[in-house]
Amino acid sequence: MNSLRLVKKQWILLLFLVPALVHVLLFNYLPMFGIVIAFQDFDILKGFAHSDFVGFANFVAFFEDHEFWQALKNTVGINVICLILVFPLPIVLAIALDEMMGTRFKKVVQSISYLPHFISWVVVGGLFYRMLDANSGIVNILLMKLGHSPIPFFREPHFFWAIIVFATIWKEIGWNSILYLAALNAIDSSLYEAAKVDGANRFQRIRHISLPGISTTVILLFILTVSTIICGNGGVNGTMTPNLDAYLNMRNPLVASSSDVIDVINYYKGVLGSEYSYATAIGLFQSVFSLFVLFTVNFAAKKWRGASVI
Repeated sequence: MNSLRLVKKQWILLLFLVPALVHVLLFNYLPMFGIVIAFQDFDILKGFAHSDFVGFANFVAFFEDHEFWQALKNTVGINVICLILVFPLPIVLAIALDEMMGTRFKKVVQSISYLPHFISWVVVGGLFYRMLDANSGIVNILLMKLGHSPIPFFREPHFFWAIIVFATIWKEIGWNSILYLAALNAIDSSLYEAAKVDGANRFQRIRHISLPGISTTVILLFILTVSTIICGNGGVNGTMTPNLDAYLNMRNPLVASSSDVIDVINYYKGVLGSEYSYATAIGLFQSVFSLFVLFTVNFAAKKWRGASVI
């Protein structure tokens, strides 16, 4: 009864939720009916109802495909490196910004670190190609000035992982620090004042107040990022790891063996090759695996902390 009274009292406010609910239903739940394509030899002219049912044949096909396993290796490898390097750096930057005393300098650093996020991966790809060009790139010019031979960064597959990870760090470290800065600002300032009175130095205040204060945010984002480790689309805000745009603009056929991740394979086979059933099967596998990892990591975090963060 209390709930009904609340609905009647605030029905105008609840109407503002209708567009959001319609958006979620249309773009998140309604397309889920397309999962049936993964179990069919889908023909766009026949549609869902009349395409031939083939069971798990599409799943068997990509598990037997050498390209899929190479793409899986690249996806997991790059995302694990990003999890180790890219994930912690925004936390370090957020704490460093929070500790800055000069407001003007702090704003300048924030603006400079945020700006690359708004640059298209098309521009970033072109920028890195120019900087790392074997003949005219500034990096190779410096190497030759130092007496080293030029390095063909974008022609050797073993350089690609380092390039894409470095590009992601440069582009997204500032943007990813925003959530941690918000969490730091929510910590009661009296805790820092009390710690100063007790003689705690800056590093002790960070260790015993700042880090515990943002631990819930860190664990939540870590869980969501780990759950997308084979998707390559970057965690909760899409920027913790490289997304499809990053790979398409940074790769080339010469480095395909180390740059073709699962999403790239899906794009070429599903969008360009019109192998809809094959691509849908891979996408469904990614989703199910991600859901399993999400609940597994969340369960582990719950056991460790004594409470779930999701």
